Amino acid sequence: MPGNGPIIHFPTEEEQQATLDEFAREMQRVKERKESVSPQKLTEALETISDYLKTGWSTGGGRRLRQFVWSLWNGYHLINIYDLSSGLDGRLTDAVIVVFHAAMVDALSEDQKRLVLKESGEFARWEQVSAETPEDEEVLYPPFPMSTEGLRRVAHSAEQSDRRIEQQRRTEQAREASDE
Repeated sequence: MPGNGPIIHFPTEEEQQATLDEFAREMQRVKERKESVSPQKLTEALETISDYLKTGWSTGGGRRLRQFVWSLWNGYHLINIYDLSSGLDGRLTDAVIVVFHAAMVDALSEDQKRLVLKESGEFARWEQVSAETPEDEEVLYPPFPMSTEGLRRVAHSAEQSDRRIEQQRRTEQAREASDE
């Protein structure tokens, strides 16, 4: 029957141009945010973190910095930002702020992350832990910021959440099927 199908709107040339103009403005804003990071300040911040981790990696601040730097590298963001900010001196906090800002605006390159991990000794420490880890286990480096029991509780909660989400998905699918 005519009129029951979807209505397709083809944008006018003016609408297409407006969309392209907005896209160009957004791309310019992205470029400006990226350029807002001073390369010199970023290099200094990365050196500050790397230098501290060479000798202070086993301290409380070093633990926090390791979790931060590795989270930038591997995407495992198991770091409490409050814990990070409250456990560092002003110089290290300033360095973290610069690096975090650079990461958020995509001004922090993979090469820069790799260099910090290499120069600080973190890659070597990871290699050592990796060599000591049985083949059937994951390499846990840097150490997680919570206990084994805490991780078990998180895993249990994650499993329960997955089950609830799956049940909601199935309920929604059944409702959609019955509406057809």
